[in-house]
Amino acid sequence: MNLKLIPLLFAAIFTLSGCDKVGSFGFSLDKTESTGSDQSKSISKDRSIGVSDSNSITVKVPAIGLIADAMNSFLLQQGIKPPFRKAFISSSSTTLSGKVSETTSNPVYVAAALAISATFEPALAWPSYVSDSTFMTRSAAMAEFSNSIATEIVSKINASALKNPDEAKSKIILALGSIPPETLEAIYSKALATSKASITIQNLAGSSSPVEFRSGESVISAGSAGFSIARLGLTWFGGGALSGKSYDISMSSSLSTSLNQRLDLNQKESSSSSETAKISADIKH
Repeated sequence: MNLKLIPLLFAAIFTLSGCDKVGSFGFSLDKTESTGSDQSKSISKDRSIGVSDSNSITVKVPAIGLIADAMNSFLLQQGIKPPFRKAFISSSSTTLSGKVSETTSNPVYVAAALAISATFEPALAWPSYVSDSTFMTRSAAMAEFSNSIATEIVSKINASALKNPDEAKSKIILALGSIPPETLEAIYSKALATSKASITIQNLAGSSSPVEFRSGESVISAGSAGFSIARLGLTWFGGGALSGKSYDISMSSSLSTSLNQRLDLNQKESSSSSETAKISADIKH
């Protein structure tokens, strides 16, 4: 063998060995890139979760405003339009069911909603459709009844955060529907009896409200924000207060999402996962 060829042979062998290592290293790079891709996906997923968590907020809205809005929407669906107060107070019926048409479905619940909506309607002057004394007696009963029912409703839905105003309204009607009609009638009957037994004094000296009078130990005012009751130096009802306290309803969003929400007292269908699902209220006694 030519001795001059030996170095060349070793060089060739070394070069081939190096090629194998480069090939192996290249494969290793492929694996590393694949792992890097998986890690990128994992990081992306984690980042997405983080953004979702950071966008989670709670909005607190005065309960009294949502209750009034829910009752208005419910009445409109029943074909009852404003002015609500005139419809309720002009009726001489001493029962809730007698305050609405005989053909109305669930008349006690519709009349209860009518009373609450009527309480929150603006008042610009003393009405002409009934006498002042009649107005004071009936409106005092209406305001006391509305306070009692609204307080009961908020106690049923105030425990947990709701999704948005649409869900809040459905829960409000559901809470109304969970009160037996006999109970609603009894509460109104008691409020009316108390009002009739109380001495009413019309404020003719002038006040900041267009309408103001005293009924028993309460001073009842009516103005641009509807009725309010002052008792023992406190705002008992109105101005955001229910039974002397302020209540908020917590929601994850203050924006409505459903354009065709349906508020029914009788449950027909319900879906918590669909924003366009029919909203219903189940009456269980």
